[in-house]
Amino acid sequence: MSIIHEPLRYAHDEGHTDVCFSEDGENMITCGADGDIRIWSINEGEDPHHTCIGEWALSVRQKNDRLYVATGSNEIQILSLPEGERDGVLVRSTDPYNQIATCTNKNIIAMASEGMEVLIMDLETNSVITSFKELGGPCLSVALCPDASKVAVSCGNGKLLVWELKSNELVKEISCFPKVNSFSNARNLCRIDFHPTGKYLAYPERNTIKLLDTESWEEDSLNADNISVDFSILQFSKCGKYLVAASIEGDFVIWLVAQRKVYKITKHESSKAISGLMWNPKGNGEIVYTDVEGQMSVMSNCCQLEHIEADELDQQSTEMDFQVNNDDDEDDENAISVEKLKQQYMGSPEPELKDFSQASSRSQTPRPRSPEVPLQAPFMPSSTPEHLDPRYLCYNGVGVVKSYGNSADDEMASKTIEVEFHDSTFHNSMMLQNYQDYSIGCVDKGALVLANNSQLMVVPLLTSNKEWTLKVEESEEIILVAGSENLVCFATTTYLVRVCSVYGTQRGVISIPGPLVSMSAFKNVLLVAYHMAGVRNKDQCINVKLFKFEGTCVECLDLGSALGPESTMFWLGFSDMGTPGMMDSLGMLYLYPPRCNTWIPFCDTTKHRKGLSDGFFITSVFESYQAVGGIKCKGAVYPGFIPRPTLCEIPLEPPFAEGGTEKTQMEMNLYTWSNLRVMNTDKKFKETALKTFALACKNDLDQRALELVEIIGNAQIVNLGLKYASKLNKRRLVEKLMELAEKLQQDDDAPTPVVKSADKVSIPQEEIVKPPTINRLSLSKLSTRNRKNRKEATQNTPTPEENRTTADQNNENNGSFVNTQESLFNESTSTLTESNTPKNPFLKKLKSNQSNSPLSLSDKSAGLDYEAPTKGHNNVEGGEKRKLSDSDTEKPTEKQPKLDRFMFSKR
Repeated sequence: MSIIHEPLRYAHDEGHTDVCFSEDGENMITCGADGDIRIWSINEGEDPHHTCIGEWALSVRQKNDRLYVATGSNEIQILSLPEGERDGVLVRSTDPYNQIATCTNKNIIAMASEGMEVLIMDLETNSVITSFKELGGPCLSVALCPDASKVAVSCGNGKLLVWELKSNELVKEISCFPKVNSFSNARNLCRIDFHPTGKYLAYPERNTIKLLDTESWEEDSLNADNISVDFSILQFSKCGKYLVAASIEGDFVIWLVAQRKVYKITKHESSKAISGLMWNPKGNGEIVYTDVEGQMSVMSNCCQLEHIEADELDQQSTEMDFQVNNDDDEDDENAISVEKLKQQYMGSPEPELKDFSQASSRSQTPRPRSPEVPLQAPFMPSSTPEHLDPRYLCYNGVGVVKSYGNSADDEMASKTIEVEFHDSTFHNSMMLQNYQDYSIGCVDKGALVLANNSQLMVVPLLTSNKEWTLKVEESEEIILVAGSENLVCFATTTYLVRVCSVYGTQRGVISIPGPLVSMSAFKNVLLVAYHMAGVRNKDQCINVKLFKFEGTCVECLDLGSALGPESTMFWLGFSDMGTPGMMDSLGMLYLYPPRCNTWIPFCDTTKHRKGLSDGFFITSVFESYQAVGGIKCKGAVYPGFIPRPTLCEIPLEPPFAEGGTEKTQMEMNLYTWSNLRVMNTDKKFKETALKTFALACKNDLDQRALELVEIIGNAQIVNLGLKYASKLNKRRLVEKLMELAEKLQQDDDAPTPVVKSADKVSIPQEEIVKPPTINRLSLSKLSTRNRKNRKEATQNTPTPEENRTTADQNNENNGSFVNTQESLFNESTSTLTESNTPKNPFLKKLKSNQSNSPLSLSDKSAGLDYEAPTKGHNNVEGGEKRKLSDSDTEKPTEKQPKLDRFMFSKR
């Protein structure tokens, strides 16, 4: 008979799903990506028992009257059977367990860990028998010999390892599996299994199954001609006569072990990869399996039953049916059985109708599919989850806010909040009694902000006893807070964000168009992340808005977001220069430079971890010297309290391709210095550009070298590159560079005005390309009101003698740019405007032909007087120029005749 597949049933959410039979064969137990455990009865009409154990579950096995489940909390939980109630924890670890295996004849369990470790424990005493560590890769599968004499493990480094448990000796090592760095990335699960007698160890190798003799270590193969894809899972039947294997494309193959030949072949109806399967221990030829879509089904007629047993079962069923249907007929001779007459004259029903009736009786009402990925819950940047005790309420560049006793059930237990500052000269440490059960908080240079669901407390740091509180309405709950030097903000469940000053003045309230995710503040700027739509294809639809508060007014800018695929937001905040930043759960840090108006990835923190399960807890971004501050967490995502975590820094480097080469390192630096406000980069920028140019010339890539110089567009770099190309005798490149130098010189040169006298020449503003070389800044034309702001205007107006800031140097390297959102990112912007007071017509300074203020930021030629060079003014740059008359009609006054006395004559 052919194999019969029952209709697929929804068991769990899409993802890795495992399944096993109970020891009596009456129940099927499944676990999946939704963190649920379901206990199914073989009777199809009964609903399964449901228990939630965590975020996800990878493996489940049953031994005696207990279930052992590998959960997402890096532990093995114990559940009762068949109730499914929790009964404790067997073991915890820093890494998740990928598979569990139990011994058939002894109370021993083996667990394969993501942290390259295998643990074997005794279930009677709950003690560790032995462990094998540092296996060279994550453990994908583990198997125990029936008599617990050997244990086998498949590792992510592609090796199969077999140990003798008594001596802890490695007796066999085979390289046969594809290499993978994590169980979550493994397409081939590399499941292995021992024969019920312990004579063979079976493991998959590509599209064949290998049988390894555990005594002589000789190998034999089981092949299937019709299968060309890799096998992933296999298992021996309880009797040991059959072996079933499933491929990564849903193929099932059953072999006769003794004859080494294929018995039956079947396939998953949707060709999905199989993630779990098991034979029914009753030996009735049933196999339960699950796929990566979270669906479950049962195959029957998978092995040949004994003919005698089958005949006896048919005879017993026939006798039972005859007795049940004909009890009344034997009592009454005149009784007539309508069913017997139908079968006698009309025959049995058609087999098609019988099959249809059986299938319809088995079919179940389809269950509604639960949401695959929920919306991300609100979180505070640089904080640890609420279920931890103690926990960090905030860990940023200013200080650390610690909370103790949050999970204490006793109301009399001590609940405290401790605040430590990195700079002890800024403020002393603080210890507060947490009587109000504050669960969220942050600290900045302006204030310490704490909040619970209904109340906000703020402690200004510049004063000792000026703390204040603010309560919200009963219909609202505080879910997020943010603080800076000038702002204190808190968000509620009604999608409202209220903004106050450090000392308690309410400055405004804004509405957010969706559920809030996170919030951060810097000076007068607030950054808010929220859900703009539901989850789409496992991607969180999160948007970010930036608000700037000036006085009682507010400005808004929509920044969008830049989360990786199927990731969540992990951090939100600002750099030390005020650049917005965010980090996703994949470890990628994005920054939003104001001049770029887009999110740019600047640091992949996963490249700086040692282990696959390590994490980087970001605390601050130091844009000024190109670094990211945080804590490297070994085997965890969040830092612990003991030992005290150590802060470290990793460089800000955009994820360019081939990041390990010298060429890419220089290109990354050029890109970073051009877009971020890094201090003192002008000299380094030019040196790096010349090194990149030289590297291209040495490799005979002249076109690339020329292209680089054209992209940078700096005359000094062009001249230096011209000299270097001349030394290498690259004539064609020299010609191109000379043409480029001429072009840059023409762009820099300005038209020289032609004059006949020393009179002042007025040039239309639109005709001026660039100010001429002869110029001066006239301060005498400042109005009365502008003269009061002379000091401030002079500081804000760069002069040739002053040192330019780092941002201006980067602008010079990259050409001009247009900042469309300048008002939102520049905190100090002073603009001189003309006075609106009535003008005195008798003042010479305010005549009708007077030009605008020389320090006006809106007039391109302000502050510059253009004078034609004459014989009497050959060295006008060396000394102070004589002021011309304000009227264009008056002739210039001649020099005093007394000066002729001091003229020198030739000797």
